[in-house]
Amino acid sequence: MSTIEYLQQLEAFAQIMMGSPDQVSNADRTKAEEMFLNFQRTKNPFNLCQELMQITKNSIVLYHVGACLKNGVIREWSTNEPEKFAALFNELFDYINNNQLDHFVIEEFMLVAAIIFKRLALHELNKSESSISSTIINSLFQLVKSSSTNIIIRINSCCSLIQILLETCTLHSNSDHGISWYSHFIIKKLLEKNYLKEIFKTTIEALFEQKKVNLNSTGNDKLLWIKFNSKLLRICEIIFTWNFNFILHNLSSYTFISSHYAKFCDKIENNLFDPPVEWINLIIEANVVTFFFEIYVEFRKIDSNLLHSALYCLTQLSTMTLHRQISSVRAKFTSDLMLNTIKMCNAIIETLSLQEVVFISNLYFSICNLLRIQSTIKYCDPSLVKNFLDLLFKFTSKILMESAKLKMENNIEDFEKCNQSLDYLSNSIMIITLIAECFYQDPEEEQSFKFVPKKEYVAWSDALFLDYVRAHLSQPEGFLPQISFENDDEIQEFEEDDNSYYREQIAAMSTLAHMNLLQSVNLLTQLFIMKLQQFEACIRSESEKKQIEWTRLSEDIHWILMISNYVFHAHSDNEIPLTIVKLTQKSNVQVTQTALMTGDFTQNDIDPVVRYFIVLFKFIELEKQLLENNMRQWVSPQVSYSLACFIGRFMNTYLAPFEYDIDETSLTLNACFGVDSANIKILIQFFLNHLETKFLKMSSETKLMECSSDGLKLFTKFNDRIKLLRECESLQRLLQRFPCDPQFLNLSSSVRRKMYHVFMLVFDWKAVIDPLIKLYQTFCANLGSDQTEKIQENFIVIADFVHGVINAVNPALFQSVWNEFILPFFNDLAKVLKIVQKNSNCVQAILELLFHVSVCLSSYFSEKDSQIFYDNAVLILHEYALFTKGTFTMDANRLEEVQAEFIWIFKFLNDFSTQDIFQLFIAPSVILYNSKDESVDKVLLTSLSILMPLMNDQLLENEILCTSYFKLLEYVSQDAKRFEAFPIRFFESYLNCVEYALKANNINKDVKTIAFRILMELGIQTFDSEKPSEEMLKFLQPFFQLIIQFIFCELVRSTDLILRDAVGLALYALICCFKRDYEQIIRQVMSFVGDKPTENNICDALFQIVKSNGYDCHLNAARVAFKKQFSDFVNNLHVMLS
Repeated sequence: MSTIEYLQQLEAFAQIMMGSPDQVSNADRTKAEEMFLNFQRTKNPFNLCQELMQITKNSIVLYHVGACLKNGVIREWSTNEPEKFAALFNELFDYINNNQLDHFVIEEFMLVAAIIFKRLALHELNKSESSISSTIINSLFQLVKSSSTNIIIRINSCCSLIQILLETCTLHSNSDHGISWYSHFIIKKLLEKNYLKEIFKTTIEALFEQKKVNLNSTGNDKLLWIKFNSKLLRICEIIFTWNFNFILHNLSSYTFISSHYAKFCDKIENNLFDPPVEWINLIIEANVVTFFFEIYVEFRKIDSNLLHSALYCLTQLSTMTLHRQISSVRAKFTSDLMLNTIKMCNAIIETLSLQEVVFISNLYFSICNLLRIQSTIKYCDPSLVKNFLDLLFKFTSKILMESAKLKMENNIEDFEKCNQSLDYLSNSIMIITLIAECFYQDPEEEQSFKFVPKKEYVAWSDALFLDYVRAHLSQPEGFLPQISFENDDEIQEFEEDDNSYYREQIAAMSTLAHMNLLQSVNLLTQLFIMKLQQFEACIRSESEKKQIEWTRLSEDIHWILMISNYVFHAHSDNEIPLTIVKLTQKSNVQVTQTALMTGDFTQNDIDPVVRYFIVLFKFIELEKQLLENNMRQWVSPQVSYSLACFIGRFMNTYLAPFEYDIDETSLTLNACFGVDSANIKILIQFFLNHLETKFLKMSSETKLMECSSDGLKLFTKFNDRIKLLRECESLQRLLQRFPCDPQFLNLSSSVRRKMYHVFMLVFDWKAVIDPLIKLYQTFCANLGSDQTEKIQENFIVIADFVHGVINAVNPALFQSVWNEFILPFFNDLAKVLKIVQKNSNCVQAILELLFHVSVCLSSYFSEKDSQIFYDNAVLILHEYALFTKGTFTMDANRLEEVQAEFIWIFKFLNDFSTQDIFQLFIAPSVILYNSKDESVDKVLLTSLSILMPLMNDQLLENEILCTSYFKLLEYVSQDAKRFEAFPIRFFESYLNCVEYALKANNINKDVKTIAFRILMELGIQTFDSEKPSEEMLKFLQPFFQLIIQFIFCELVRSTDLILRDAVGLALYALICCFKRDYEQIIRQVMSFVGDKPTENNICDALFQIVKSNGYDCHLNAARVAFKKQFSDFVNNLHVMLS
């Protein structure tokens, strides 16, 4: 077929590829794709491709010509002279300069050119600088720099440099086209050393020249100018995200292992610009920072894409790491950034787009980080720092106003951008505030913090904190108009959790609040009082707009509670913030205590912190009254959740606090909330009354109930609190009502478990257990009835109660609780499972109980208790297997249920398998392998024999389940005695599982590692046996092929050293088992390589390692030595195969 005819075919298939789905069938499209794939595989394609390039203008065909050339260069490099490929590089470059081509065609041709350059550089490693690759890249430099060169050629030169950089850096997973990663990194370091800085200088020079161009033209000239500058900025982007790996900076220390380490570290784009020292000096001395600010300001007037690229370069440049530099260098770079940021913002702040705001906010964050590093702020000009901080606070305030405006307009997309900016800005302010606090708290340092006097910084903090609060409140106190709440129904539900979404912002703003805590607390208190009064008036109102008003006020209270939560509590829930302690030390204890008892927050001399808490208690009481009076519609779940979060942290921090050894305490807080205070019992009763009401009236709000019960559970950490709870009538009432009151049945499992955990800690165990025994007896009496759904529901409730009890059992309670309740309950589980087995929730509850009994109680078991537990565990698993085997289908929902059930089973069995180790630590005098261990092994092996036939591909798709299953198989393999009772078919199934793990594509590398460790254990045991059975050897021999194939197909491409060690040790163990025949077996397996000399080289290298270490795989020293040499062998496979 002539070239013209072949081209006609390709162009016809290109038309098919570009055709719309309604014009082209899938079969025709597939045929066209196959045609182009076959074309790309053409052997020695260079002449054909060069002919096609001269006679076709079809972009699809030209793209595939580039792909064909790429494959040809990779495949046939070793059979041609480098000069031929250098000529091809020049031809491709000339071709794109002399023809109008689509950008994707140019990129494909330049990718081919980049691959040629990279291989030329590798080929010429030890040659002088006059090498071909050096000539190529220097010519590209000259073309980019030369203002007299045609701009299209300069653009294409930039494209070539971009492809060379992308092909050499490690950001692209396929950037190692056809060469080993070791060779790839050698070239990367060579480019870094010889050319990268020159590329950067050339790019900056070209940008500087372009900045001076008076761009009055329009049309094509302007488009080409924009395109050229965008390519220059793209080169800068790549350089500013380059991974300068200092561990591998010295080429002489380069090894295979270090290159694999670098591959692992460098695969993601670097978030920081971390260049060597000489780069830092260049950037600072050449004033590159100022230049990029000027570029950004100029380019933003011309094109949005240029704006984005310039700003990206600027923000990435600002992340340059300077922690290894002297203070003057850090100060110079940081000062340049601050000065230019001030100039830029003053010039363009009124015209910034939100996309720019995100980048500039990130820039602020980078500068603040630089100021923090090794106290760089000390070495900067005070007036400059002050001006920068002043701008930072004003800029943040401006963005807050914009955020409020966007929220009002319900502009979600722009609001998200605004919020992202506020995250950066609030973190920036937190950094600066923490720096300032360190100086202001130390009298000696305060004088040296000459940038901003404390009084002035406090004024900034007050203003910004006020703006932040007002930005989230409605008018007139806030910035949000009432109309913005007309369609807002989020306050009615948990569409998004504001508490986590705004956590970083609020935490940062709370540091500002602590700069002038008295004013901040008074502000929050006044707003809370105002909103509470408005809320009460709204509830009583008969206005037509009552619903809108309620929504607005609920949102306001929600935000006041969220912000207050961070102001009044430290990051550690157990300690009162020191600033709070100091503030309350100045208060009138008697007046404050009286106000707390009467609930009067209007008196003058009340401690400001306690005043806020009194208002909070008023709101809690109001919520309780609304619920009790069946006015649930006026209680927002979102507000109630924020309130529950605050109550939980308040109880854990302020109420009956643990007496730490601290230097400062507050008499006021101790008198109001201490263990011995007159109010403490009343307050605990107050909170638990509120909790009881919520349990009764809001039980459907799962997240809220879990938060509330979690707060109570945390409160029980200290004995003093437990004693106080014991006298609480509400908690006693909850104990009585939980087992029998139908209103509590809607509570979630988590709530029931937490509450019974609390009951067991607080009350006498008989008082907790006796109602449960009665409840369980009633359940057993109804077990044979037709009310299946009722039985299943009741069982879930009882199982949750038992779960809570088990978690709270201690050694003193164990024997009583076990004999009286848990043991009879546990003895019946197999029988219960038979009845409720169609309900997966019930099945999972039983299996989870099995796991938790093993985790929480097994250490307390006597030998008799252990035996009972073992027998029941086997009965439960046997009953489960009978049903699952008979009813299991591939239905998606059922598959998910069975996977969840199996996860609990394997959690139990894996925990169960470690009990002998636990026993060794608690009773080291006991012989490790005793009758209890034999029973453990018996249970495990029996369980495996029951469960193994149920395992299949679909179940093992779940990674958690799969990993747990193979960990159990590994445990079995660790002792040869466990295999003695194995029937031969069971052992065969066991090995089939191992084989499956090695072959299956859906099995992750961690599981494959376990499978190889199992093979190692089996190999060592076989080697250690006096006379290995023929059957065992027959089972193990096929694994040679699996291991060898795995080495060549997967291990050689993997950077996982743990997996590599496991493969090596498994192979070594098998070799030791077959020390007479292993060479013949491996050579036979290796025949798939298809090249006899290569096979011999690889086999000889492997056999040499074996012979140098001997055949004693049971010796740890031999295994360690083999493992190290095997790792080197795998690294060298790249060279041997090429």
